[in-house]
Amino acid sequence: MSEEWTAVYSTNLLYHAELVKHLLNDNQIAAVIMNQQDSFYKIGSIDVMVKPADVVRAKHLISKTEF
Repeated sequence: MSEEWTAVYSTNLLYHAELVKHLLNDNQIAAVIMNQQDSFYKIGSIDVMVKPADVVRAKHLISKTEF
């Protein structure tokens, strides 16, 4: 991957990360999920990542949304 990605949302609930990803994608912001949770113990974080140019817009959209 030539471009860096920046975390704009972190959670321990996969469905929250999926909702944020879809919110961003619906607003023409490319987003990916990086799941760093242990599959057995469910310890760790799940991050939604965007390109650096989209960080401010993504955080603004996320802040206006309640989960």
